[in-house]
Amino acid sequence: MLECIAAMEASNDGPRELEAQLEMQMRAQERQLTLARLVLCALAAVLLFALMARDTAGASLLLAIVAALAAWSVGVPALLRRFPSREVGIVSTVIEMAAVTTAVYAVPSAPDLYLFYGLVILGAALRFGLGAAIWSSIVMSAMYVSVVMVGGTLDRPAIEVLPVRVAYLVGFGAVAGMFSRIVIRRVNENARLQLRVAEEDRLRESTRERELLSRLGRDFNQSLDLSATYEAIAAGAGPILGDATMVFGADDAERRLEPAAASGPDAALAAAWRGWAAERPPRLGEGAIGAAGATASAQEARNDDALAGDAAGMRTLGLAWILAVPILAGGRLHGVLATAGRDARGPGDGMLRLAEAVAERAGPALQNAQLWSDLQERMAREQAATRIKDDFLSIVSHELRTPLTSIQGYSQLLEARLAGGFDPESKEMAHLHVILSQVGRMRRLVDDLLDVSRIDRRGAVSIEPGDFDLADLVREAVARVQREHPTRSISLEVGEGMTIHADRDRIDQVLSNLLENAVKYSPDGGPVVVRAGGRGGEVEVTVSDTGIGISPEHRENVFERFYQADGDAGRRRFGGLGLGLYISRAIIDAHGGRIWSGPNPEADSGSVFGFRLPRVSIGLAPPAIAPGGEPPAFVVRRREP
Repeated sequence: MLECIAAMEASNDGPRELEAQLEMQMRAQERQLTLARLVLCALAAVLLFALMARDTAGASLLLAIVAALAAWSVGVPALLRRFPSREVGIVSTVIEMAAVTTAVYAVPSAPDLYLFYGLVILGAALRFGLGAAIWSSIVMSAMYVSVVMVGGTLDRPAIEVLPVRVAYLVGFGAVAGMFSRIVIRRVNENARLQLRVAEEDRLRESTRERELLSRLGRDFNQSLDLSATYEAIAAGAGPILGDATMVFGADDAERRLEPAAASGPDAALAAAWRGWAAERPPRLGEGAIGAAGATASAQEARNDDALAGDAAGMRTLGLAWILAVPILAGGRLHGVLATAGRDARGPGDGMLRLAEAVAERAGPALQNAQLWSDLQERMAREQAATRIKDDFLSIVSHELRTPLTSIQGYSQLLEARLAGGFDPESKEMAHLHVILSQVGRMRRLVDDLLDVSRIDRRGAVSIEPGDFDLADLVREAVARVQREHPTRSISLEVGEGMTIHADRDRIDQVLSNLLENAVKYSPDGGPVVVRAGGRGGEVEVTVSDTGIGISPEHRENVFERFYQADGDAGRRRFGGLGLGLYISRAIIDAHGGRIWSGPNPEADSGSVFGFRLPRVSIGLAPPAIAPGGEPPAFVVRRREP
């Protein structure tokens, strides 16, 4: 959009630039005419001095007229610097016309002075063209005739030659006008040619500048590291700006600008300037650099009128000027781009425009790098908090196991002693069974917390692979759950020949989690169906229920930790920590298998949870399961020989 606006402004400025070019050439032409007039005045002065030596009448008056013309010619260059060349040309033509007319009137003994009218006509033609040449020739012919008549020199020879002289002046005006048309046409063509060349040069320069800025924009965004981005900005801007260029980063807490990177053609100056700025970092509002950051606008300081805070550094470093441009993005100051030089001419408008364009492209790059830096810091803090949480969880879990082991041991001892003296259906035995049941539940919760802590800290679901019959394990798990829930119907369909190489205890843990979930999420009863069978080189186990089921939007999340599909953590209908499926997935992944959930296709409600395992489970090495250095999802623990 900005390029289109610039192109429109350039097209609108075309006529003005042509006028400016013509004005420059007219000024040059006026200076040439002035120089020619001075040369003629000098020659005339020499001739008049010679005539004065012979006591020629009127020589002194003519010398005075020549001196006046010379004085005017000397003052023309100064007038051209203040007034348009057209106005100065008109005045020059009038003065020249008056000087010749005065000479013709004052010295009637010199009949050939009227020839100087031709020079005046030629000057008018060169200045203003054909029309002005003819008009000035007519006016000067009339003035000549009037002067001759007033002067009383109309004798017969004069009357005879007067028409010839008038015809000479008019004819000379016409010829001079035609000549001026050729000259002016060539001047106009030359001006247009120079304008076209300048426009082409400007277009090439603009194209080069756009390509350069585009390349700098790509270089600035190559890295998300903040220090690398600072270095890229300084390295890209240094060669195209002043003798030394430095990038300052904004320290919002201290409200000052810290030097981040420096570069430039004068490497020694860049290093010295960075060292000076590191010892005396400018505060916001201090000096040209601080003022650029505080006002969000470009600032310039020179050694003769340096802003407060710049003078000492400029004297020490030998700088003639400093140009500072703010680096903005997202409505925030991200730094300041400063460039400096020793050339007394200063930076100029072109360098200011280029510095602003570089800062405009550096802003988004610094914003992205700053966001990435903030994100890394936040992630580091979160990782530290997670480590503290995991350490706390691990310590608490280990500490809980000791009293739970004692409670369970003494409860079992008490049960053995009371079994002979109390009825198994007595209230005392029922209370003791509740204690043992709740202790077992707490042990399972503690074990789950320990497993989660290992997964989060080390990816540490450990497995001890061995050969066993999965069919026997499934039967044992179903029988155990059936004893704990005697009122529920759990049917089993299991095949034969399901020997696998896996961790028996961990697979039993998965089966227990799936069976307990099926029973827990079927509060109104309903059958639970367990199927196990071979699938080529794999074995498959599924657990189906007719309970509340899982809605599609929750199905992908049920294997996350602390997740339950029935509500948030503060309003759970069925209790539990929501860790069973999370741990089960880690165990199955550790065996190289797959676990899933879905709706029950054999009923109008309920869910199906299942997993597949290879008959020979080989733990994957951590780099294969998690490339790029991420923690693995498990650790294979092998038996010692």
